[in-house]
Amino acid sequence: MARKSSKDSARATIALDADLRIGAAPALRDTLLAALGAGAPVDLDGSAVGQVDTAGLQVLAAFSRDARVAGLAVGWTGASDSLRRGVAVLGLNELIELPAPAGVN
Repeated sequence: MARKSSKDSARATIALDADLRIGAAPALRDTLLAALGAGAPVDLDGSAVGQVDTAGLQVLAAFSRDARVAGLAVGWTGASDSLRRGVAVLGLNELIELPAPAGVN
């Protein structure tokens, strides 16, 4: 399950778990839906993601889409290589909007 922390009350940070495969999708969905309901900007930290599959990426894509529709700002504080590869393979780069890897302009 993703962990939610708060640096300050205005912006929530959600640290994604190492395993974002189908078994983790319902808990991830619940966490992200709660973030949408709170209506505050969200930072996602995907630096710990080691395993990801289509189900986990579908949850992230739906959250990104719904946040955009709601006018909710979503940023990334980190993204692992596994997460980046999964997003690229499914062609979700524009929707999920991962930051460029360090050292890449």
